[in-house]
Amino acid sequence: MTMTEVERADRMSRGGVYIKALAAAVLLLNVWLQYGDAEYSAAGPRGGSWLVLIGLWVVVLWTGGGFMLSRRLRSLLNDELSLQNRSRALAFGFYAALALAMLVYVANWYVPVATGDAMKIVSAGALSAALLCYAWLEWRWR
Repeated sequence: MTMTEVERADRMSRGGVYIKALAAAVLLLNVWLQYGDAEYSAAGPRGGSWLVLIGLWVVVLWTGGGFMLSRRLRSLLNDELSLQNRSRALAFGFYAALALAMLVYVANWYVPVATGDAMKIVSAGALSAALLCYAWLEWRWR
């Protein structure tokens, strides 16, 4: 293992922190911009784009990213601390999903919330919470 690989992995890890934080912000912005517009929840390109967006970030969070990297570089990025941080972030996202689901349920008592909007709030909020938690843990320990 050369020092340049270690340096490259460290640089990529730091860049990943910013990308995950930006992804969380973009997800939340999308929910805010699309809220109440049935076109974004209907079957079609706009509705399907949400599935693609959420699916891609779930895969990045689940695997740690770096699909096209060498095995050695991937192992440097997914060290024991990163795996532990990712596990903590996924647990945080799970609890955020439960809290958001209850919040949307109660909000529906006072203001009608469409099913598609509710699902987007919960999925984007939970995934954003997990991404932000992971980014914060990685930034804090690097």
